Amino acid sequence: MQWKRAAAAAGAVVSLSAVTACTVDGTATRGPIQLDTGKYATSLQPAAGTADTESEMNRLRAMRLGEDIAFRDEVDPVLTKFSMPTYPISGASGLRGVFSDAADLPVSQKLRYGFTMAGGAPDDSDGKNLHQGLNHAVLVYPDAETAGEAVSAMSGQMLKKTYGSPMRRTDVPGMPAETVALTGKSSGGGQITVAFTPVAEKVVYTWADADDGGWTLAAVRSAFTKQKALLDAMKPISDDKRIDPDGLLRAVLPTESNGGSAFSGSVAGPRAISQLASKSTATFADLQKTGVTEAAVGGSLVFRAGGDDQAAELLKTLSDDSDDPTAKKADSPQDLPSAVCQTSKSSFGDDQATCFVAYGSYAAQADGSDLHEAQQKISAQYLLLKQL
Repeated sequence: MQWKRAAAAAGAVVSLSAVTACTVDGTATRGPIQLDTGKYATSLQPAAGTADTESEMNRLRAMRLGEDIAFRDEVDPVLTKFSMPTYPISGASGLRGVFSDAADLPVSQKLRYGFTMAGGAPDDSDGKNLHQGLNHAVLVYPDAETAGEAVSAMSGQMLKKTYGSPMRRTDVPGMPAETVALTGKSSGGGQITVAFTPVAEKVVYTWADADDGGWTLAAVRSAFTKQKALLDAMKPISDDKRIDPDGLLRAVLPTESNGGSAFSGSVAGPRAISQLASKSTATFADLQKTGVTEAAVGGSLVFRAGGDDQAAELLKTLSDDSDDPTAKKADSPQDLPSAVCQTSKSSFGDDQATCFVAYGSYAAQADGSDLHEAQQKISAQYLLLKQL
């Protein structure tokens, strides 16, 4: 399972003291278990508490909405490359990564929450970039009237944009009459198709760009069709104020002050967390198979599986590097042979390392800039899981 490296670097805290013994002549010898946890936390974090303001509640609602967002590879199976913006949106500021000019619109100040995902086609076997990209979002407003205003305002703002050419109105066959669709050329000379569609108090937004203009039309139509089916079937979003009802966040490594993402400090359901995987549909199926109901995101990533056997199976799935040609098996951490580690290259070509471990009904992933860092993190993570 190839995951976007979602867990941010963890903060510095307590190290585990080494266990040593002595021979009869007084020479120090290494003890039987001596986990190297470096600077990383080995004690559970405090409980997350409750969301006590509307802003905090909308952050929870945004993540919960992630359980009803289409996957990039549901829109088109070729879209298996993770990209940004993929995150829960809480308030107008979250629009900056989607359509920056929309964030300051008056109607955007009424945006309650949303969720955005993005992706592209990976390079083909010859290393050629296929130039197929998608950004898709569902935005939730106070009511249908405001959603309609948002469609008019955002599409009007985008009509003022010039990428490779000025944007203009167009039609996308098969889309609802309420859809406002735009088209234009990208800065690279490809075709852009964008659609804004009001659905009750929500707006479904899709941007597609590719060398093939026909593909962009099909992608926009597919994204709306898949998304509308999910919205029609979705249950009301819970207003439970508890940020972490089962206490799973206590066991993630802390996020460093200069790290993290919109996912950090959150508990995500299996569908929302699968948006961080390159092949989201297959990942979601794997999480369902292993009974995963939630994942906590911080300086590491912790999954609650359906039981001990399912957590062990999830460990195998998480550490499957067959989709990553740059991945290489690496040594397990000192005195933690059950952990699985690997080194690889990031999408930017940087060296990185990842380790995985399971304990009881939990499985976890920790990332590092090098193998030693990842080994220390997963060793600390193992001790945290033992305390749940």
